[in-house]
Amino acid sequence: MVSCQDNTEQGIIPKDKMVDILIDMHIYEEAISELPYEKDTLRAIFKMKESEIFESYSVTEEIYRRSYSHYFFNPKELDNIYQVVIDSLSVYQQTKGND
Repeated sequence: MVSCQDNTEQGIIPKDKMVDILIDMHIYEEAISELPYEKDTLRAIFKMKESEIFESYSVTEEIYRRSYSHYFFNPKELDNIYQVVIDSLSVYQQTKGND
């Protein structure tokens, strides 16, 4: 089993940070998709927000893509990451619905 530190040394975002990035991306993707604009405009808005997310987590798009690819080819790790993401988004949706 590879530790988070080993992944960081390989230029891979640690799982806990990857979870946080993916949660933010999914939340913003949903919010942006509800805006009354054309798909091209929505894509451009999301791309800008995606850059802001990377900046807020101090990662580059290249590191994010490399990390996602790493986890994609390690399905058990990706499954673990997405299980946390899904659980967190479910909680977010429940609290959002109570507002």
